[in-house]
Amino acid sequence: MLIDIHCHANLYLVIDEIIKEAKNVGVEKIVSVGMSVLGLERILEISNAHNMIYPALGIHPEEIKMNKKIESQLDYAIAIIRNSKEKICAIGEIGLDHHFVKEKEFYPLQKKIFETMLSLAQELELPVNLHTKGAEKIVFDMLPSYKIPNVNIHWYSGPEEFLNTGIDRGYYFSITPAISYSPAVKKTVIKVDKEHLLLESDGPVKYSGKIGTPAMIREVLNTISKFKEIPVEELENQIYENTKKVFPKIF
Repeated sequence: MLIDIHCHANLYLVIDEIIKEAKNVGVEKIVSVGMSVLGLERILEISNAHNMIYPALGIHPEEIKMNKKIESQLDYAIAIIRNSKEKICAIGEIGLDHHFVKEKEFYPLQKKIFETMLSLAQELELPVNLHTKGAEKIVFDMLPSYKIPNVNIHWYSGPEEFLNTGIDRGYYFSITPAISYSPAVKKTVIKVDKEHLLLESDGPVKYSGKIGTPAMIREVLNTISKFKEIPVEELENQIYENTKKVFPKIF
């Protein structure tokens, strides 16, 4: 069984086709992660309508740039997350971004929102699905202050120093279809042991111009298998067990 632990399912125009494709290659569960305040309720709707989609709610660090009303809407987002605590399997996608968000005036509020999301994860005893692009040091410095069941670093492509820190701390790393062309993602795969790898599509993000979908994680698995020289079936079983540890509520 394959599980996509990081997908923006609410952003597809026709989700039924995406689900059908996924099932055809053996994907049986999809974690749909939050980004915007407006998208949180949509994710809950989709997960209610499709039994293979599981909600993870949070505020993406780029939302600070996209939504000028985010600060005034934060309490509303927190209320949705708290009220959905029995349904959601993680807090995500959350984190910091100093790569796509270059305007430093956004950073203090971005950090405040991230701290709020980490506190919620601690309060609700939920794992986190993290975005760290360009702000790896700050994110890794903040994490030890919170008691969180498990940490997954989504699509890590940052400095090796912090990759090593994450490995030492026992964090998990979810691998995207970018493994087919990204040296940084390949390095992550090679360095992280098989007991701490997960699979994700990050769909509908595009890879070499092609829209990402959960069905693509079958090929991601095959590529990891080649790089790590582990038989595909053995690796699939191991990643399934890893996923059970990090996201127990989807089982």
